Amino acid sequence: MRQCLMALAAVICCFTPVGAFSQQSPSDAEIKAAIAELGDTDAKGFTKFEVLYKNPRRATELLIATLEPIQRGQYLTGRHPQVVWNIRALRSLTGLDFRGPTKADLTEDEAHFLGHDPKTDEVEFFGTWMSRDRIWVAPLDAQTTVINKWRTWFREHGETFTYVNDRNFDNWYF
Repeated sequence: MRQCLMALAAVICCFTPVGAFSQQSPSDAEIKAAIAELGDTDAKGFTKFEVLYKNPRRATELLIATLEPIQRGQYLTGRHPQVVWNIRALRSLTGLDFRGPTKADLTEDEAHFLGHDPKTDEVEFFGTWMSRDRIWVAPLDAQTTVINKWRTWFREHGETFTYVNDRNFDNWYF
């Protein structure tokens, strides 16, 4: 019996490196390609996110490096800007979201969908009208603050953070 257990342990030890090798982290090129295609969904959903989940720390770093402000306004379904998809991916990887204050006058719809807090004037980077899949993107000052918060967070916590790899899109899409 003892010899059988020893043989089983030896077999398991031999195959462990093979299993680990088959799950190697994707290259930067593979992560960047997945980032570029985040908005391309298929029948299986958000499959490009799976590449990011294999190395969430590096994917987060590369995603944050892509963040740039865009034109404020509404974007219709199928036309969501890349930066919106990148923030969705960051939310999925980290479970975090950041808000920024704005001095801009907001329309009633912007205030509603961007989750405007009248006490702090903070808003989300973008907000979604769920039933229409239409988004509103925040004013430039709020976008800039949110981007800077992501960069500061990663610099201070990115290396040691426990990434969540949240596959439930209800938690990060909207």
